[in-house]
Amino acid sequence: MSEAAADLTVAEIPLSSPVFAPTLRTGELGAVFRDTTSSYKFFWLLAIIDLLPEFDRPLPAARLVQAMVIRAWAAVALFRLSLGKVDRLQDCVRVLQASSGLPARTSAARLSRTLGAWPTLPDWVDELARFVPGRFLGSWFPQAARATPYDRRGSRELVAVSDCAFGRADSGPYRLIETRGAVLVELAPGWRDWLGANRALVLGFAEQQLTRYLQARNPNVPGIVNKLELPRRRSLGPARAWWAEIIAQAGEPALADIFSGETLDKRFEVDHFLPWSFVVHDEFWNLAPIVPGVNRNKSDHLPALDLYLPRLAALHARVLRRPGLPRRLAQAYADFLGVDPSQLMGLTPQWIEDRYHQLVRPLAQIAANQGFPTGWRSVSEDGDTQEIAAEGGGQTMRLLGSRGDMR
Repeated sequence: MSEAAADLTVAEIPLSSPVFAPTLRTGELGAVFRDTTSSYKFFWLLAIIDLLPEFDRPLPAARLVQAMVIRAWAAVALFRLSLGKVDRLQDCVRVLQASSGLPARTSAARLSRTLGAWPTLPDWVDELARFVPGRFLGSWFPQAARATPYDRRGSRELVAVSDCAFGRADSGPYRLIETRGAVLVELAPGWRDWLGANRALVLGFAEQQLTRYLQARNPNVPGIVNKLELPRRRSLGPARAWWAEIIAQAGEPALADIFSGETLDKRFEVDHFLPWSFVVHDEFWNLAPIVPGVNRNKSDHLPALDLYLPRLAALHARVLRRPGLPRRLAQAYADFLGVDPSQLMGLTPQWIEDRYHQLVRPLAQIAANQGFPTGWRSVSEDGDTQEIAAEGGGQTMRLLGSRGDMR
């Protein structure tokens, strides 16, 4: 979501929009998400926006449901957010993931192909399109919405009222056309052009409202605004270059992989200690150089904290001892540890380890509550837990040097 759209209200859009449409009742769009108890309306609007190029004709509601599932996939399958305790869109994503075996980072194109061939999709379309297409129109016809029960019959009565207004000045954004084979969604005259011209603004508004909804149902979870869609390509190049310099200049004892205990050389990967799909950032305090292969084995698991968190802290304590710490990196460490950059050189390894426990353990607990697997340990090729992992935190100092060496 763009910063420009972060505090957007739809009521403001027509005043600065490329297409000023005084005959369209666009202000009512701002009231759609009041008193929402499920995520359906948010994803319904996002689906309409995503499918705008296809709305040169009426679209089956099933097509919009597919777009809703694709939109919700990243939040549920990758980032493990809760859409609500009784939210059926969330259940649909989880069932699809379990039955298809699709990886969490599956592209939208592959998801679309899988959904098109999914035998149980019609059942989910009936479930997810039962109320939301009609109830979404309630902002434009509040009297009819209040007078009709919140069930399928009531939704149909609301749809009938909106159909009568279709094409008039008091029309809603679309109407529903019931056929024998499907329910079709037809955008009202002017709405397709207006939504297309103001797509970025309306999208920003919808994502802002969805973020607020998700934050209320996922308290204390970081970075929700960045968890609404699959991540774009990221680069750990700068972090890798810095770790390469640290490893090359480490001297004795050499730096070691905090998970396997193997000595690090030019061949290494950069790993997020807390999974990236939870923290959604590349902050240096959460990164560690590891031998190739460990990262693929660890995936999105949470490491065994009693074993590995002291090692992570000791690794970064050694980095902080290093002279010539770049200002940007020093500020990042200071922000994380809650100190002034000028105090970094005076921090003892024990203080840093204690601080890591204070700051990382609560985050790990939140991630565990979301369903991220816990207790991961490094495993050797023969399938036995490595000896170093069995020895616990006491091995940390043999990997990175004694505390006396790091003071």
